[in-house]
Amino acid sequence: MEVDDLLFVEYTCMQEETRLKIWSDSNYFAFITSGKKMWKSIYHDYEAINGDILFIKKGANLTHQFFGNEFCAIFFFIPDDFIKSFLQKNPNFLETSQKDISRQDSVLRIEPNELLESYCSSIVSYLSLSEKPNEQLLKLKLEELLLNLCTSDNHKNIRDYFISLCQNQANQMSHLMEANFGYNLKIEDYAQLCHMSLSTFKRSFKQFYKTTPAAWLKQRKLDLSFHCLLTSDLPISQISFECGFEDTSHFIRVFKEKYKATPHQYRQQMLQKA
Repeated sequence: MEVDDLLFVEYTCMQEETRLKIWSDSNYFAFITSGKKMWKSIYHDYEAINGDILFIKKGANLTHQFFGNEFCAIFFFIPDDFIKSFLQKNPNFLETSQKDISRQDSVLRIEPNELLESYCSSIVSYLSLSEKPNEQLLKLKLEELLLNLCTSDNHKNIRDYFISLCQNQANQMSHLMEANFGYNLKIEDYAQLCHMSLSTFKRSFKQFYKTTPAAWLKQRKLDLSFHCLLTSDLPISQISFECGFEDTSHFIRVFKEKYKATPHQYRQQMLQKA
């Protein structure tokens, strides 16, 4: 079901094992109704099974579908503008104390409760209707979900993130870059996530980071790959994939330019020293 930029989706995945890179320019909730799936941020893995609820911020993620189970979930895609509009209607939330979200991950777990379970069931019933429900009703249902989360002390991290969307644009850009640099996104994708034109994004980025987006992204990917080489036994091809390089040959080339050795050679050198 689609209402303006809002999207309600009932998703069923086959039983094959798959690993995918996905990205969305909208935030979304995932209510898991059966099976098991993993969302991977740059630094953490989030395994979700029946009954779990995740909030995934706009941007990119790796997902892992496990073999032998049919994965089903209800997704609610919610753009920034809808969240901002909700907060404008409820300005008391903007006055609450907010923690720094710079260390928040791009995936947040939501503690299930009876209200949220009932909410998911009501959306499932809407999705099964032969005719699309009233659009205003669907918008109110999403506002109901946001109100439920914002008034709960168990979900302060979600509320802090919502509030951050109404604040300093440079800080929003920094949070987005730190959460998504490890994926093979185009500069245009980052600009879209920041709600900026490409020229405005490049200019704002240069003012904030004192370098270009391309140079910053290259260095951050190399830093991440260096960390993976030293702390894991992942194959070079998988490190290349999980650190956002175009392909393995590109990863090897830029790594050698930086460290004067291929990733494999560098790992062997470090093992010998250890």
